[in-house]
Amino acid sequence: MDESGTSRGSRKTARRFELSVAGVRRTPGACVDFRLQGGFASGLATGLVEIPPDRDVIVEGRLESVGDGILASGTVRTTLDVQCSRCLAPFTRDTDVEVQELFVYAERVEEFDDDQAGQIHDETIDLEDLVRDAIILDLPLICVCREDCLGLCPQCGADLNADPDHDHGTGGDTRWLTLAEWGKMS
Repeated sequence: MDESGTSRGSRKTARRFELSVAGVRRTPGACVDFRLQGGFASGLATGLVEIPPDRDVIVEGRLESVGDGILASGTVRTTLDVQCSRCLAPFTRDTDVEVQELFVYAERVEEFDDDQAGQIHDETIDLEDLVRDAIILDLPLICVCREDCLGLCPQCGADLNADPDHDHGTGGDTRWLTLAEWGKMS
């Protein structure tokens, strides 16, 4: 274990996206470039998309001192584990998202709404919420493994990509014949 309580070779489990702003704080026009590599302690999952806890998320950007605080801007890069919306096959997708947020000094925080700016705490800013929100907002509504994905057979669930000539013939469940004929009339 080192002085911070983290064993050597492992990453901290909390505050992975914290940055010190001591070098640019209250020096208008001062800039510093940064690169962070971390992850989300409990991962990130929304519907058919997931970032496992051990997956690296890279944030590269610039901190710039402005009148009200520190402007953080940069790019977030990671790889997502995705399940196809049509055929449910797993695949990965790289994401590359631009981010920007103003972090204000404590005495100026009342001038801003919570969703307009973050806050500088003890000479540091935490980019975790900004990074998480940027990744989630960049997700497509429908994730497909490929544009021409055929999906699953609506009758039996077979993967139509593996067997594009899949057919059940003209026979079917006779209990549904009347409903099927009704659908053809409209």
